[in-house]
Amino acid sequence: MDDLSKKKYDFLLYLLEEGDAMVCLDARLPEVDVPASHKDNSSLNLIFNLNFKRPVEITEEGIFATLAFNGRPHQCVIPFGAVWAIYDPKMKNGQVWEESIPADMNLADQVMVAPPQKPPLKAVKPGSKPSADPKTEGKRDRSHLRVIK
Repeated sequence: MDDLSKKKYDFLLYLLEEGDAMVCLDARLPEVDVPASHKDNSSLNLIFNLNFKRPVEITEEGIFATLAFNGRPHQCVIPFGAVWAIYDPKMKNGQVWEESIPADMNLADQVMVAPPQKPPLKAVKPGSKPSADPKTEGKRDRSHLRVIK
């Protein structure tokens, strides 16, 4: 095992001791075995956990596991040479190996886009009621609960 694969192996085992581990890999490499629908993906992300129903085998060569894709099991083979990042999806703690990132992949495409901003809240003077929305003004509350005296 080369030094780089050893680092990936050790880091993956470290994260799996705590829970989930997200593995980012280049599925286009010929030694990677994933479903054909994912085979052209240079940034395939797979989650692993040692508590999966089906066994996950991690050796110094790579990851061997039966994973479900669209509800169908597939025996995956993921050599560490194809892995370019591993991280904890909950804590965002991870490691990227730049030398393993596919040359044709643009990392800027992988950055998560911030969700659209909500409109700002309107200020309300203390002791006053907020103005009614013009669309609902004059309409009765038709909730399913009523006050009965």
